[in-house]
Amino acid sequence: MTSVDRTAYPGFARVVSARELAEAFTPTEAEVAWARGRTQDEHHLLALVVWLKSYQRLG
Repeated sequence: MTSVDRTAYPGFARVVSARELAEAFTPTEAEVAWARGRTQDEHHLLALVVWLKSYQRLG
């Protein structure tokens, strides 16, 4: 079976620096406002923002 690294499915690196985390995964105010308009509570807000930033990172 082909390893995941050699497939068309993107993935996260196993080790991520603090700088890369801050640059790639800190949501902007506009992103948070967008997510607030589409969620009803804080748990859903967090999940949506994590999903959004992950989607942006993986393409």
